[in-house]
Amino acid sequence: MKLKRLKFVDTKRYKSGVEMDVKAQLLTVALKPGQAPDDNLIAKSVWDAGYIPVEWYSVVKGKAKAHPYPKIKE
Repeated sequence: MKLKRLKFVDTKRYKSGVEMDVKAQLLTVALKPGQAPDDNLIAKSVWDAGYIPVEWYSVVKGKAKAHPYPKIKE
């Protein structure tokens, strides 16, 4: 499934809700207000697109915190 089709992705932001920095290998997904992301769906979408999801970030007390994705079996 494409990321932009996930119900919590705000497709009005970035390019269809997703911004990718190829050089930094960083993907930013815009969330709709009040919506929580489904990390497993994001990981599967990234995997299906041919990339390996490594970790996701949240902001806690103004600082970025890394969270590893579980390994996805093919």
